Amino acid sequence: MFAGSSSPKELGEKILRWWYENKRDYPWRHEIDPYKILVAETMLQRTRAEQVVPVYVEFINRYPTVRDLAGAELEDVERYFAKLGLRWRAKKVLEMAKYIVEKFYGKLPESEEKLLEIPAIGDYVADAILVFAYNRDKVVVDANVVRIVERLFCIKSRSEGRRDPRIRQIANSMLVLGKAKEFNWALIDFGAVICRPINPLCEICPLKDPCCYRRQGEFQPFKGWQR
Repeated sequence: MFAGSSSPKELGEKILRWWYENKRDYPWRHEIDPYKILVAETMLQRTRAEQVVPVYVEFINRYPTVRDLAGAELEDVERYFAKLGLRWRAKKVLEMAKYIVEKFYGKLPESEEKLLEIPAIGDYVADAILVFAYNRDKVVVDANVVRIVERLFCIKSRSEGRRDPRIRQIANSMLVLGKAKEFNWALIDFGAVICRPINPLCEICPLKDPCCYRRQGEFQPFKGWQR
């Protein structure tokens, strides 16, 4: 399946080149510690990255290891997640930390199967840990990735987008091998800045020529940067 005359791999390379010139910077993008990546991904679910930054930094300073977190009081953990409007998630995070300490001796496993055994870790977070901590070559499929693939190739997912095997297959065919971390960050930033859910910036998009969504005229004129 192709978008215009470009192969999925060529489109992936264009997104990566765009990212090198436009990338955003967050503290968790400098981490290889799987625990710290787990904390970041847990906080980032349905929460703006800019809002997460100060809470993440404060949380990691208070609980620098999973063993520190496993020994915390629920009320203390709740205070951090309440700042993100996620107080209810604190209990699951504490259960998750205790499970990692008790079952895996404080080290997050490198197996997707074992990661999915851990309470509160689903497919997305497991994939994120495998990519950002353990350098696996795969795409971490979220709503941004689904939207980008659907628009580029004019396909509509048959089920929940991130679980649609077609979406996952196409996304992984775009992956620049050996650059999985950078490529996944590129997809995140590209979806947030250019291929946005509302008012995508099609006229300045580096993929505008091969993009099926734009060729069909389903785009809005660029009206300036809206952050």
